[in-house]
Amino acid sequence: MPKFFSWSKPRLVAFMAAFLIAFTSSSHTFADWRKDIGIFRIGIITKEQSIAALDRLEPFKLAISEALNMEVEFFRAQNSTVLMNALTDERIEYAIFSASGYALAWTSCECIEPIVVPRSKDSTDGFHTILISAPDGPKNLEELTGNQIGILSENSITGVALAKHALAGKNIIVGDEKTPFVSDDSAEKTLKMLAEGKVKTLIGWSTLTGDPSSGYSRGSLRQLVELYDAPVRTYKVLWKSDQIPHRTHVLRKKIHGDAKKILRSTLLSMNEKDPVAYDSIEPVYGGGFTASRHERFAQIIALMQSQLVQTKTAEETLPLQ
Repeated sequence: MPKFFSWSKPRLVAFMAAFLIAFTSSSHTFADWRKDIGIFRIGIITKEQSIAALDRLEPFKLAISEALNMEVEFFRAQNSTVLMNALTDERIEYAIFSASGYALAWTSCECIEPIVVPRSKDSTDGFHTILISAPDGPKNLEELTGNQIGILSENSITGVALAKHALAGKNIIVGDEKTPFVSDDSAEKTLKMLAEGKVKTLIGWSTLTGDPSSGYSRGSLRQLVELYDAPVRTYKVLWKSDQIPHRTHVLRKKIHGDAKKILRSTLLSMNEKDPVAYDSIEPVYGGGFTASRHERFAQIIALMQSQLVQTKTAEETLPLQ
């Protein structure tokens, strides 16, 4: 017979009272985080304001609502800044950012944490920014100076800005008059400039996973093979970034731990258990979600912090009007 049956009546009463208080407190806590949130709001960046745009996301919304056992709504934002402000003001609980969007949001408030990133069908959940040299191009970074560098997008944070920042850390200056950036009307045409030898180097991207002879599984090297039948084995990668995650799903740090556990479990199994819901929110990346870590964004956060310092310094040195 269990030992507590030999307790005195007052002691047994005290034990049962403590147990009931603990149980009630636990149940109250379990219920309260739903009550505190009220409606779970998911922020998405979209310029399309039609009802049809939200209808396409309905399977994902329903899956999250059923998992959390609470009402879910979408919050539409036109850009990362609006989404970031909504998180900071605690008007939303969940958001989907590009890697650079997450880095900027975290740099601004440190109030969020990544939960998952989607994988491509080749099982990769990110890519590398790379500096490609043509067969007759520079053989190392020191030979870059004096060469034009092709860029696929002038406004890419994880492309041009990241490469420029990283190379500056190696005392290699690019994007100036000596080593200018050049581009054509489209990314494909700029890549063609490299294939035809009109530029000797290009800032592109690659998974750097898979068969090197075919240009790896995805990216600029792969496109050189598929679009222009380039002898990709003769091209050189002079520099590569750390892996950059695909766009990331994030939560406010203050969200209750139980909600985080439910969401993480739901998302990680979504592609297998509810592929319709997964495809509605991630139509481009078909490989399911994988867990994300804040540390994976360190290089982009360092870039953002550097740019903020430069902006602040420039503002402080402006002449008084």
